[in-house]
Amino acid sequence: MSDLPAASETSPATGLLASRKGPKLDKRDISRAFWRLLRRTWPHRRALGLGILLGLFVAATYAASLGGILPVLKVIVEEANLHEWLIGHSEAWYGGVTTWLAGFVPADTTAAARMKTLLILLGLLLVLNLVGNLMRVLSQYLVLYASHRVVMDLRREMYRKSLHVPVVELMSDLNGRVSQFMTDVREVFLGLATLFGKVAREPLKAVCVLAVALYLDARLTLVVLAIAPLAILLFWVIGRKIRKATIRLLQGYGLMLANLEEALQGVDVVKTYTREGYERRRMWQLERRMMTQQLKLVWIEAITSPAMEIIGLIAASSGIVWLAGRTFAGEIEPSHFMTMVLLLAALLDPIRKVANVYNMVQRAGAASARIFAFLDQPEEPRVPGARPLPAATGPGRRVDFERVSYRYGPDSPLALDEVTLTVEPGECLVFVGPNGSGKSTLLRTLPRLLDPQSGTIRIDGVDTDKLSRRDLRQQIAIVAQRPVIFARSVADNIRYGNPDATPEQIREAAARARAAEFIEAWPEKYETAIGEFGASISGGQRQRISIARAFLKEATILIFDEATSEIDAESEGKIHDALDELRRGKTTFLIAHRHTVMDMADRIVVMDAGRIVDVGTQDELLERCPLFQALYRTPDPVKK
Repeated sequence: MSDLPAASETSPATGLLASRKGPKLDKRDISRAFWRLLRRTWPHRRALGLGILLGLFVAATYAASLGGILPVLKVIVEEANLHEWLIGHSEAWYGGVTTWLAGFVPADTTAAARMKTLLILLGLLLVLNLVGNLMRVLSQYLVLYASHRVVMDLRREMYRKSLHVPVVELMSDLNGRVSQFMTDVREVFLGLATLFGKVAREPLKAVCVLAVALYLDARLTLVVLAIAPLAILLFWVIGRKIRKATIRLLQGYGLMLANLEEALQGVDVVKTYTREGYERRRMWQLERRMMTQQLKLVWIEAITSPAMEIIGLIAASSGIVWLAGRTFAGEIEPSHFMTMVLLLAALLDPIRKVANVYNMVQRAGAASARIFAFLDQPEEPRVPGARPLPAATGPGRRVDFERVSYRYGPDSPLALDEVTLTVEPGECLVFVGPNGSGKSTLLRTLPRLLDPQSGTIRIDGVDTDKLSRRDLRQQIAIVAQRPVIFARSVADNIRYGNPDATPEQIREAAARARAAEFIEAWPEKYETAIGEFGASISGGQRQRISIARAFLKEATILIFDEATSEIDAESEGKIHDALDELRRGKTTFLIAHRHTVMDMADRIVVMDAGRIVDVGTQDELLERCPLFQALYRTPDPVKK
């Protein structure tokens, strides 16, 4: 049976695409974004300007080479005396140049003199070509250098923005952000490189060739230029289609990346539930949607250049017929006819290439609009006149939550509903409650990873809204339920708690976290490279490395979200021993999922539906709180 879905099935990708499209971008958004992108080139104006200037010289040498065909044809076809022809133009505004050039050309009309003249002309054309190509190489290098620098600046700004936007905004479309770093930025680079690379040559080549053609035959050239309105209309129609297809394609890249990451990270679940076929069909459907957009772009770009060539060929053919009629009537010379035909043909090539430039600019504009939509998102607000947090006068700090409320979205229920709680300095509080009760949300408001919509949080009497986020977060050490382990060495992961930590301090922190016993058993010890997301080590090992990181941080508040999975009884005991040492001298907040953690508590906070149900010691709550009684009687997973 085929793995492909039936036509009547609902695509799993459809809902994803609808939910992750992001803000709708119209033509004005894209145009404004592209102009903003061009302003990003200003810091690199020297390299870019020199590249464009060299491109102008390339265009000039190109046009001069084509213009040089006329005297060559006069010497070969009409057997003209080039010396006399140059002297004949001495009355013109450029007469001084032609008179000077006539001094290098033989004055007589013998066969040997004509051959010498031809060799001189061909030698000049060769020199022009060599100089033009040298300038072309330098121009292309400078333009690509500037384009790379612009993209590097843009990616650096995107990364900075990623680290400063609110956590909720970033995590709502994390894979879309990663896709922008890769695919959107690549489209921007190709657009800039194509725009400034070919604009530095092709339009200027067309202008220079046009100038020569106008000089030789203004009437004919103006007739050929009558195609301009038709070409502009074609560009406008094509540009709209390219913008729409590009935005859909870039959205598709983000969806594909999200689906790929989900399937690969959850490959154990995929295999054990035998859902390989479903995941394959899901990815196939996303690929099919992307292919549709890619083929639209391919079709549009494939048809643009031939369409421009056909329009130009019709205009050039009309001009050639007119030229031929004037030549047959004896109004112009054969060399003039052949030179104009060559110029008209040469004019078509830059115009065809400019059509490709326009397509790339439209794609870059669509990509830059998505990038700037992200860069324009509000960052975590800075605190004007932020005050420093006073030094702790004792073990830990006093923390007050006063009527704190938070919801994740305008249509979401309250995750925190006017929570009020006072924690004394050095006190250890354990939070318990069913999933979704608000435990993690409440503790994420303390370091302002989430900003409550109402209420106040104070540390030692100072409103956290009046503190700089950096100063506030330096006082808090967090050990998450799913510890973040970077794909770096063990030492680098532990040193994250204190970048200036010495190797001795790292080893001491690992020993206190009960992590040294397995780290030092590895062949490379603290220089052992850990796989992405810590996939190469066990859950208990990840937890202990995370605790070692917290030991290095000089914090006065500790937040510990105990893991409920991937930890055996032996690892749990060592983690609790390490935690018991880590929390000394700190105000500690623990989210408990196992009974053993509750034994550390000075008080236990029971939460449900975003509210605090009860607060007290374990014995008190066992007597009076039905919810705590139910939670307490639930067997520990590790004891089953």
